[in-house]
Amino acid sequence: MIRGNSQHLPIRKILLLFLSLLPVLLISGCQPTQVLDETTLITGMGFDLLDDKLIRATVTAPVVSSMVQQNDQVVSVTGTTLYGIMNSLDLQLDRRPRLGQLRIVLFSEEMARKGIYPITGALNLVEVGIRPYIGIVDGKAYDLVNASYPAQGNIGIYLYNIIYKNVRGEQLPSPTLHEFMRDYYGTGSDPFLPYIERLGNGIKVKGVALLKNDRFVGWVNPHKTFYIKLMRDQFRAGLFQLTIPTKDLESVHPNEMEESTPIVLDTLRSRQTVKLISANPPTFDVYVEVHARLAEMREKVNLESKKVIRTIEREVENKMEKEMADLLKTLQKMDVDPIGFGETYRSQSHFREMEKEEWRKLYRQAKFTFRVNMDIIRLSITN
Repeated sequence: MIRGNSQHLPIRKILLLFLSLLPVLLISGCQPTQVLDETTLITGMGFDLLDDKLIRATVTAPVVSSMVQQNDQVVSVTGTTLYGIMNSLDLQLDRRPRLGQLRIVLFSEEMARKGIYPITGALNLVEVGIRPYIGIVDGKAYDLVNASYPAQGNIGIYLYNIIYKNVRGEQLPSPTLHEFMRDYYGTGSDPFLPYIERLGNGIKVKGVALLKNDRFVGWVNPHKTFYIKLMRDQFRAGLFQLTIPTKDLESVHPNEMEESTPIVLDTLRSRQTVKLISANPPTFDVYVEVHARLAEMREKVNLESKKVIRTIEREVENKMEKEMADLLKTLQKMDVDPIGFGETYRSQSHFREMEKEEWRKLYRQAKFTFRVNMDIIRLSITN
């Protein structure tokens, strides 16, 4: 009898436990519907500076209701803090605003020139469901968020998807709130964010905005953005176009050859090594190794010739080295370090506890050498 009871006791315990948890499971099963009915899930926020202190926030949220077709709600309020803005939204909306589905946060260029940390710092303390992207708008954030995009649906999700696609395609570095705050607090690096404009009934990422601490100082186009990523991160499947001279190439039609030709490299993989050669003044050696496929070339040359392929590789190396050097001069003039040479300096020198302003003084006089090793691993064109 004792043995029999010991066999059935676990089953009884499991049954009792299930019955005791059943009401909780039923209640929790109803909870999401109840929460959705009572909240406005903000997907996008745009901020403009109206004067030195007053901020206009424009938010977008899908209207979810079983009674009507889903629409998008756009509301603008003013305030001096994120808390004040959320409180104003609470007073104006029929459902409590929540940031759990926030996808994108935009700042007008005008506001970004004054500094975006008061908002990003506050957002960093708020519990958001995912890591939202941060972007800078060429123009007013209100105009971009409040515009109609009939073919695209909710603007917050639409813009998030544009940036996400370009991050996945390695056209943009990832601009999440977390990554912005990391670079903002970092001693030897500056944040950089997508630079966005409205284009007709759509939106275009026109380049990357460069920030000194949290303040906008300028922007660079996608071509130069490629070099920032090349020196900072690794490419695994990138694509790049550049123009090289043709004087040393063997053309199929020599009499028709132009002085230069655009080429496209895809399936691009890279790795970089940055070494501190000298601490004072800071001198860096930047070595980049690139493996890519030659996807497109306008000039008709003999691609069966190893000499021609090597000539193309050499011309690409020379062009990349020159354009990286030109970019660094531009970044030094702007007094920004989006590539993170300061982190390399700090880790490879004895200045372990270096303040950001100390690095800026050193960065202005830093010297760089660039070396590129280009390897065309295969061809995907015939001519």
